[in-house]
Amino acid sequence: MTVKVNMNLTTRTLAGIALLAPLVTGCAARTAPFDEMDKAQITVLRLQGQELAPTPTATAAPTLIPGIPPELQQMGQAALQGLQQALPGLIPPNLIPGQTATAPTLPAQPRFKNFVILQQRQLTTSDADEELKDQILDVFGDEDSFTADRGNCFYPGLGISIIRPNNPTPVDLLVSFSCNQAMGDGFRWPYAVNGFSPETHQKLSEIYQQLWGQAVPPGA
Repeated sequence: MTVKVNMNLTTRTLAGIALLAPLVTGCAARTAPFDEMDKAQITVLRLQGQELAPTPTATAAPTLIPGIPPELQQMGQAALQGLQQALPGLIPPNLIPGQTATAPTLPAQPRFKNFVILQQRQLTTSDADEELKDQILDVFGDEDSFTADRGNCFYPGLGISIIRPNNPTPVDLLVSFSCNQAMGDGFRWPYAVNGFSPETHQKLSEIYQQLWGQAVPPGA
């Protein structure tokens, strides 16, 4: 009888410990797919967000040579332009009267999901980066991080690309602070809404500052 009582007490004690364990640790399971990313490779990107429209360049009016009829000058310009195209380098640029200078072609800016990348870094296995990784996954792995309160716009200032072990399809995230919402690509968004709660906005702003050493700029 004594042995049976002790076994019952032991069983109840173990069951109680099992029930209390989540409360003691304070760790709730993350929502899929963020529950399988402890060993994932994460790249963070600082994005420009809202882009300014390019400034239109004024076209200079053709320069006419005094004493020569405009019709003859236009014919001469057309002939010289055709020769310049047929034999590149034979006629120096801007030698033809009325020809405007060609603006230099700027290299294409790198983009993430069609948004300009200003800076990027891959999180390493250092303690500081591992803590940042956990903060990011905790935010996006918690349904309570998102509410319906969001702006009717989207100018992301932060991008996150996650590669899971043994899964080549990246999980990509875009974070728009000014519009108070996030969007995902490469997976099904697990929540009913994607707008940030006030706490989430604050947490993500702090993560941004830890990543880039500066506060979130306006329009990001």
